[in-house]
Amino acid sequence: YMCKNCSRQFRVTTGTFMYGIHHRDKMLEYIKCMSAGMTLRECARNVGICLQTSFFWRHRILCALQSFEDKVNFFGVVELEELLMNYSEKGKKKRDKKELKKLKKKKQTKVAVLAATDRSGNILFKKLEDKRVQAEHVSEFLKSRISKDSVVCGSDKKAFKTVNAEHIKHKEITSKKKMKGGIYSVSTVHKKIIAFVSWIYYKFRGVATKYLTNYIMWFVVRGKYLADKIIEDTGRLLNLAASDRRAWGRYSDLMSKTYLIYNI
Repeated sequence: YMCKNCSRQFRVTTGTFMYGIHHRDKMLEYIKCMSAGMTLRECARNVGICLQTSFFWRHRILCALQSFEDKVNFFGVVELEELLMNYSEKGKKKRDKKELKKLKKKKQTKVAVLAATDRSGNILFKKLEDKRVQAEHVSEFLKSRISKDSVVCGSDKKAFKTVNAEHIKHKEITSKKKMKGGIYSVSTVHKKIIAFVSWIYYKFRGVATKYLTNYIMWFVVRGKYLADKIIEDTGRLLNLAASDRRAWGRYSDLMSKTYLIYNI
């Protein structure tokens, strides 16, 4: 195709996760392997591609799923909690001896993740460029995501106690072991956090912080759209990923990033 305004040429796949892929005929089988929960090596072996290509294809697809972050909204009682994960540079190579010594002595850096869910099953985790969740993070996260009659229920962390914004009309503070008023608790979001952490560390043996947002959205999509049925999930995952026209740009930006801790 050619744009009438700027005369630039483009294809059907331009901007999507399929842009620039040589073996497009193998992508459907690869998504099927992903839906079945196969590892990168198993996907590569079954599809007939190399391990590196398997890794790149996975993150092309996951970058496309990031577009659904803006479509997650919460209703009723909204539970919030802070999740602290270890900063990771898993997969980084060419470390010298001095760097390894420094890493062993250095205290493990934490990366803050804001977890939210409601009683309807809507869920979203947000990786933050900070060591802890701050009140402004909570306010910005909930902006335009919650309904007017929603009740925000947070743990007794400082960020949730001090948050104050126009779009938060009703706030309750409780702990994970107690229920307030018979209905207010953070037990549901804690169950989601446990499931997410188990999935990250037992399924993948941990992931690099650089790619954490991708895995967060995979977890969210698995819980909301997929039903543990390989054929149906393959079609859903393909449709969800193919609908994003900015996936290629997001993927290119991600792969060009180095392992740097900015504000953390």
